Amino acid sequence: MIDKVFIDTNILVYLFDKSEKEKQTRVKKLISDLLPQTRIFVSFQVINEFISVTGKKIANPVSPAQQMKIIEFINDIFIITSLNVVTTLNALEISQKYKLTFWDSLRISSALENKCSILYSEDMQSGFSIFDKIKIVNPFTKV
Repeated sequence: MIDKVFIDTNILVYLFDKSEKEKQTRVKKLISDLLPQTRIFVSFQVINEFISVTGKKIANPVSPAQQMKIIEFINDIFIITSLNVVTTLNALEISQKYKLTFWDSLRISSALENKCSILYSEDMQSGFSIFDKIKIVNPFTKV
């Protein structure tokens, strides 16, 4: 069976952020290790946050023209998922139950809807499990 994982915005940003060489190298290795046997998911929320962050909030901002090329590349190798009212309602439940921000909960909800077993994120507690169905993994934490 092919594994399914979800990539948080920060991980996606590091894939293209040239000012974070060490993290970029680690994310590139993670993605290359995952791709042969894993389906990698991101949501439109992640895509939109990626555009916002890479356009203004990193040391070397990415032009809109380059962002368009990157989004086409992401669409070729990742599965981009839609959000809907059920995603939002489940995110509210996750936020209440686990005391997480709504935005983190929305990513988790999307990952759960797509039956992902791992959510790669630098922003949430590594090793944390949601409903015993998905585990948060920080790829930068030394094991």
